Amino acid sequence: MISAFLSALLAIGLPRGSPPAPGDPPPTPRTEQEVREQVEVYLGSIDTPIRLDRWRALGAQAAPILEEIATSTSELPTRRARALEGLSAVGGPEVATRMLQIAQSDEQPSVVRMSAMRGLGRLMTSRQLVPALRPVLENSPDVQIRAAAAEVLARHAPKTACVLVRAQLGREPESHHGAYRRAMASCSVP
Repeated sequence: MISAFLSALLAIGLPRGSPPAPGDPPPTPRTEQEVREQVEVYLGSIDTPIRLDRWRALGAQAAPILEEIATSTSELPTRRARALEGLSAVGGPEVATRMLQIAQSDEQPSVVRMSAMRGLGRLMTSRQLVPALRPVLENSPDVQIRAAAAEVLARHAPKTACVLVRAQLGREPESHHGAYRRAMASCSVP
């Protein structure tokens, strides 16, 4: 009786909307509605990080859905940040431009700006990234945003950016130096 019950459970699979298990292959949704549903599942996943290959598997159809969520001020900042993560994976012609606008805007929530900067690290070449994030590194009024820009720059453009990161650290008060720990660790790696 128990084995019949377990067989039945295995036959029906996971309920629709369940977050993916870490080893599961990425889904391949076909219709716009299926893509939208999968985006919602991924955005609603709290305990399971969504790998970039899972976002990529959604394809270009997911880009407008994710961009709509990422740029909506009525959405929760954490949901917008997750949408930006997905958007950086699926790409699109205007994705880097949109992310740069968000990353450079002091009006955006910090978590959203940080996610946009991480996305830019994946989308831009190091040659593009340095001029894009240098104003954020040097001019943002928020130390956490400056430190996040430093980390993205140090990780993705260390040859040119670490000089800028060190210079910024020199301008920071001693009490802010801890925020730059990850960036400096990336700059210390040969």
